[in-house]
Amino acid sequence: MNIPVAKVDLEESDLRRVEEVVRSGWIMQGPKVEAFERAIADFCGARHAVAVTSGTTALHLMLHAAGIGLGDEVVVPSFSWIATANCVAYCGATPSFCDVDLASYNMTPPLAEAAITPRTKAILAVHQFGMPCDLDGFARLARERGVMLFEDAACAIGSESRGVRIGGFKSSVAACLSFHPRKVLTTGEGGMLLTNDAALAEKVRQLRNHGLENGRFVEIGYNFRMTDLQAALGIGQVARLPETLAKRRALAEVYRKELGGVAGLRLPEEISGGCTNVQSFMVRFPEGGRTLRDRVASALAARGIATRPGIAPIHLEPCYAKVCAGLRLPNTERLAGDGLVLPLYASLTPAKAVEISHALLAALRA
Repeated sequence: MNIPVAKVDLEESDLRRVEEVVRSGWIMQGPKVEAFERAIADFCGARHAVAVTSGTTALHLMLHAAGIGLGDEVVVPSFSWIATANCVAYCGATPSFCDVDLASYNMTPPLAEAAITPRTKAILAVHQFGMPCDLDGFARLARERGVMLFEDAACAIGSESRGVRIGGFKSSVAACLSFHPRKVLTTGEGGMLLTNDAALAEKVRQLRNHGLENGRFVEIGYNFRMTDLQAALGIGQVARLPETLAKRRALAEVYRKELGGVAGLRLPEEISGGCTNVQSFMVRFPEGGRTLRDRVASALAARGIATRPGIAPIHLEPCYAKVCAGLRLPNTERLAGDGLVLPLYASLTPAKAVEISHALLAALRA
């Protein structure tokens, strides 16, 4: 494709930092990981940051360290990458799947409350595509129902909720970031836990390193350590995040200007007080559904413009068939059928975003 749906935005300075690590002879977890953790914690406004091998392992360790286990349930949205649910299952607990809002693509407190049972121990709120969910509402719900609140912020570095950057929210136990290549900041693979709870952070550090403490393996842990090679790739990107976010938000405004108000097309809607990092920009074809969505995608592909469909519902995946037998989440299933993610990355020019918009409109009217 001439225009990919996503693209890694790296600079020569990033490559030089990686080369310096290679030449130093120390490439495993070390000083670069510590520096990367400090940089992310400072940017997000968290007291503690713990780097690990992926967003998935960050979620897993977060729940494990917080005591989620056999017999527990955790409320999660089905409209999410499967790791959101898998991290619950890894702990021996059961994901309790919840529907999402059609406008923001996120779980809402009322929808989550309907999924709470006497076995529910936590809510795992996801900021889908970088769109902040209602953290204040979830915090109130968690307090009222006596459950913990966690954030799956895999897509959301740089997003804000009421002026506070995601990861710096004070009412959740912790938040987890992903540094996958499709995210706003990448280390190839990688993830990070952010928390203000010193004990939780220390527990996650122990678990990521085989359960090692003071030279003894005090419990069965994991090898989830990030390398200095990966951290070196990420450090420079942290410094460029304000510029990167500004470019992504400007591109989203181009899409909104060109595509807003078009019959048969819906754009993502942020909740009050939310400010997205625009990790992805998914539009919908609510009237034409999957048939129209696929027709538009094919027309764009013919012009060299890549897109991708919305997220596949987790509750319909074979691995959760027994847990979810008979479960229907209409909004989630609708979004999966009529959503289309458009190209968006920092090096995409506004002119290209206009070109993509015009191509989409032509396909819609054909």
